[in-house]
Amino acid sequence: MVDPANNFGFSWRFVAESEDARREAELLRQADLIGLDTETYWNYQTKRTNVSLVQIASSLGDVLVVDALTAGVEPLREIIEFPGVRMVAHNARFDELVLLDAGLRPQGFVDTLRLARAALDLPSYSLAAVAEHLFGLPLDKTLRTSNWRRRPLTRAQITYAATDALITLHVYNELRRRLEDRGTFEAALHASMLSGEPRGERRERNQRRVAPKPAIPLTPEDKSIVTKLKKWRLERSHAQRVPAYMICPDRTLDHLAQVRPATLEALREIHGLGESKIASFGEDLLQALRRACGG
Repeated sequence: MVDPANNFGFSWRFVAESEDARREAELLRQADLIGLDTETYWNYQTKRTNVSLVQIASSLGDVLVVDALTAGVEPLREIIEFPGVRMVAHNARFDELVLLDAGLRPQGFVDTLRLARAALDLPSYSLAAVAEHLFGLPLDKTLRTSNWRRRPLTRAQITYAATDALITLHVYNELRRRLEDRGTFEAALHASMLSGEPRGERRERNQRRVAPKPAIPLTPEDKSIVTKLKKWRLERSHAQRVPAYMICPDRTLDHLAQVRPATLEALREIHGLGESKIASFGEDLLQALRRACGG
């Protein structure tokens, strides 16, 4: 396994106090570009995803890792809501939703997953796949599903978290270079930017969607695909420690088997798949569907 510290020469700084986090956020306003990532956990009492860590990488120094359970996220408002700094994140919609739910209003992300789709032709656009393609850098993602609520966190967990923010920053810079060489960066950048739309406005917009049509009976081939998707759903539910129906209900699997969407945009037309779920595991779901279809 390649060590990112050797490749990019980075170190991290862990901050658990709110005043320290506020000071660091103020300093980061001097940067013109930051890579951001979050680590989360599922709260069984509130039935919500909560933020555990916020990681921020820039060219100014160490990767900042803020313990949101002890420092809170309020000290990061200085940087998260500051329009003078461009924030980049991979699968940014997920991080945006997490921060919106925590009470922050990001001024807009650039999604490096969308940018990678414009620049590269890959079977997968996960951060691990993109980093390996661009830098020959295999990322160990085994800690992604570790317990981010438990304290103290291990050094390995913090290093893992810091690495993703740093790699995202380097991915953005490399994708920008490639797209600028083609003369297509500005168009790709515009298509990769998120609006920072608040949850209430999203809910109102989603409620205006047309109700789904009545279910159509599954063909034998559809049923075979559903069986394979149920296996994927079970594995994911075990990894996230949530019931399978919370990943997606049976009706969603039926709809997937019948429609067989090929893009994240197409997933938005599938029953039961909202922005949060698509941001969280849309890419993984598309891969599972391709495998189930024999692709």
